[in-house]
Amino acid sequence: MQLFIDSSSPDEIAQASEWGLVQGVTTNPSLIAKAGHDMQGSLKQILDVAPGVVLCQAVGWHERAPLEAQARWLHSYAQQIVVKLPMSLAGLQALKNLKQEDPTMPIAVTAVASVAQAYLAGKYGADIVAIFNGPLEQVIDQPVDLVGPVRQMYRNYGFATKILSCGRFPRSFGEFAVAGTDICTLKFEFLKLLFDHPFTDMRMHGFLSDWESVFGEATWPTD
Repeated sequence: MQLFIDSSSPDEIAQASEWGLVQGVTTNPSLIAKAGHDMQGSLKQILDVAPGVVLCQAVGWHERAPLEAQARWLHSYAQQIVVKLPMSLAGLQALKNLKQEDPTMPIAVTAVASVAQAYLAGKYGADIVAIFNGPLEQVIDQPVDLVGPVRQMYRNYGFATKILSCGRFPRSFGEFAVAGTDICTLKFEFLKLLFDHPFTDMRMHGFLSDWESVFGEATWPTD
């Protein structure tokens, strides 16, 4: 499973990349807007520090032609970009037309919230389906299992579409990995949580306390 960071902050992306785990970046209109008023400048800064591909979303929802035009521009702007199209009839029609024009253009369908929508994205030929597991769980206030059923469905019908899961907490990250998601994207604050657990903290404090009670600040030799 690949791990991406969901961010428009060059500093966050650079720091997460230094940890050696992050392999790509996801963005969306909200994140780009948060970065400031220079949208092209923000995108360039993200591309400059990204450790791999960058998912960048065409703006709009129900109008096919503007989505297609933006997708063409994004694809020509940088080969590093995977174009994100919205989960809608217009978005899927744009996907179909763009793939007919250029089968090599990498395209993701975003804001997918059901198995049926994931089927449509795969059927239309999306390279990636972005399933909003974490945000969906927050909205309906209950666990949502979409990765497993979508993974099985794609096997059933031979879809090559990769599954990208949008997570929130370490619990869901582990569940996505077990269920077979291809990519998990997390915001910076949630990436940091992956390294921590109260039990780990308790045990480490216990180890160090016992050691220091006998040996003080001494450690094993280092040369």
